[in-house]
Amino acid sequence: MAESLFARRSVSLTGAAVMGALAALITVILPARIQPSFPILPFLKFDPAELFSVLAFLIFGPVPALVTATVHWIFLTATGTDTPLGPAVKFASVLSTLFGLWIGTIIYQRLMVKHNRISFALGTMLAFAILCRVLILLVINYFVFTYIGPVIFGIDYLGFSQQTLQGTLHMQFAGPLQVLTAMLLFTSIFNALHAVFSVAVPYAVFTSLNSKVPQIASGHPWISNLSKN
Repeated sequence: MAESLFARRSVSLTGAAVMGALAALITVILPARIQPSFPILPFLKFDPAELFSVLAFLIFGPVPALVTATVHWIFLTATGTDTPLGPAVKFASVLSTLFGLWIGTIIYQRLMVKHNRISFALGTMLAFAILCRVLILLVINYFVFTYIGPVIFGIDYLGFSQQTLQGTLHMQFAGPLQVLTAMLLFTSIFNALHAVFSVAVPYAVFTSLNSKVPQIASGHPWISNLSKN
């Protein structure tokens, strides 16, 4: 029994490391300039590399997903052009999504007596992933825009954001406070959309793989066990 548990953990951690390596590979193959952009703020990108952390969560569980996200963050920090702030904010984005998924699974397991369905599990996980990502990134972005960026790194995020919004939405601002408010609003919308993207796509991939590669099902994917607990 102990040996079987050790083997499963070894497989999970190995799979998580592989997912992290694939996320790094996608980052190299699909640089930010060709990733899908948020039309209102084109410098915000929908990052496909993030999908591997969520896929690791669905297949292996929370801890391996954390390993995948950490491997990707280390790679970005070591090779990125906007280190350390850019990779750190990306890491926080992924962690907030994973945290929301984890909270969602806990809530689902408490309610599953009435709703013992995988679709309800996914809906609960997605709802909390959106909520956690939006709220956590709202706080982080506030400090990045107002202090971390301009004071610590000398980056005028609000000035750049004002120029961007004037170009995309032709917005005019009376002062920095209005720019900050608009940025927090639009980045929150982006993060909500990214959470949907980051959860829906990996689940679709997992469902497809689960039907076409029976070995995945025989390995007892983490999300498939939720309805059995």
